[in-house]
Amino acid sequence: MGWYQALYEGNGRGEGPSGPRPKGLGLLGHILRWHWWTLVKANVLFCLFCLPLVTIPAALKALTRVCVLLLRGEPLDLWPDWWSAFRTGFWRTTAAGAAMALLLAGGGFAVSAYGRSMADNGLWAAPALVLLVLMGVVVMSLFSLFPLLEFSELGLGESVRSALLLVLVRMPQHLAALAFLAALTAAYLLAYPYSTFVLAAIGFSLFWLTACFAAWPGLEKHVFHLED
Repeated sequence: MGWYQALYEGNGRGEGPSGPRPKGLGLLGHILRWHWWTLVKANVLFCLFCLPLVTIPAALKALTRVCVLLLRGEPLDLWPDWWSAFRTGFWRTTAAGAAMALLLAGGGFAVSAYGRSMADNGLWAAPALVLLVLMGVVVMSLFSLFPLLEFSELGLGESVRSALLLVLVRMPQHLAALAFLAALTAAYLLAYPYSTFVLAAIGFSLFWLTACFAAWPGLEKHVFHLED
């Protein structure tokens, strides 16, 4: 395969080779090779739709639909699928996102306060550590919460409860995705401002694809009860 064909047809614009789709980490490589252009376009849409700020949860739900359809190898028509996911259940999604954002903001404020108090009393490190762990659990629950909001008919409370339980059920996978987020964040900060272009081009899609990859098998098994 020539370099032009590999770049234009083999990376992001083709349907991939015939035969069974790879599993495990090989599936992520398969998607990055054959559908990277879809991820770039989805990333640009996500950035644009997040500009009003209040639309961030709905934009994340739309990005979730794109990532899950790619993971499942199902037909994807980017703009119709994006717009449908964005507008369907908009206020429900916004409420869920706002609640989670308030939890994380409150936890961050408390950790900051405990951190300042640690200078006088090191015992404040214990509650700060507990809060950091809880904040990590909340972040990891988002990996399952947004697929539940998009693909299930569960109520908001039940979706949150299921997402939290799935963190416990698939803790290693969720921790790996969280570590990947931390690595991406560190790389972005180290390479700033040059990394801003990469973030705007594919960074959000790349991370959220990994998050959905970590969460979706648990959702298939424990919520949707789908068989291969």
